Amino acid sequence: MDAPPKENSVYIHTLIFSKNNGIDNIYAYFPDVKILLGYIQYSFLQEAFYKWIYGRNKMVTKIPALPVGKIIKGGLQRGLITSDTAKTMISYYSRVAKMWDLPKERVFPELMKFVREFNRTWFGNNQEFLYMKIFKSTVELGDFVVESTMITNDKEEFENKIGVTIDEWNTICKYAISDKLVGEKFQKILQKSLTEVI
Repeated sequence: MDAPPKENSVYIHTLIFSKNNGIDNIYAYFPDVKILLGYIQYSFLQEAFYKWIYGRNKMVTKIPALPVGKIIKGGLQRGLITSDTAKTMISYYSRVAKMWDLPKERVFPELMKFVREFNRTWFGNNQEFLYMKIFKSTVELGDFVVESTMITNDKEEFENKIGVTIDEWNTICKYAISDKLVGEKFQKILQKSLTEVI
């Protein structure tokens, strides 16, 4: 997120939770769907599966630079996951890897299916869970942020967390692509203000 979002940008919200490690709550965007695919395959799944495997019994402060396959294999060899869990992890990782062969216009719909199934599988419990949601536009993401915040908060709390009113947030999301200064404000809010919005 080095620059404000552009017309082809895509957006993601991820949560990684384990009792020993707390919650990692990330909102981000990427210039296009293939870069988002790379993030999911090489960053999110690596961290999510590592924390799922190793975060049950200890606090994880660093994710090693290992391929997902080695992370899964190591967890299986140490008896930290079952062979069924390992197969499920490999299956999800392989599904993402196969999406590279799809034409760009088919990747987002496939990712939407993937995300729904992923969330059902890794729903977990009060000890650990994994979650992700993807959005096609700033407006979709903005609506999600408002809905999520208003479940447990009021308008004043929204403004305290985000730094703008709901109406201002909606305007920022509406014009983040077409107005560079508004886009920079959107970028800043995603990077600094949404850590508490689950």
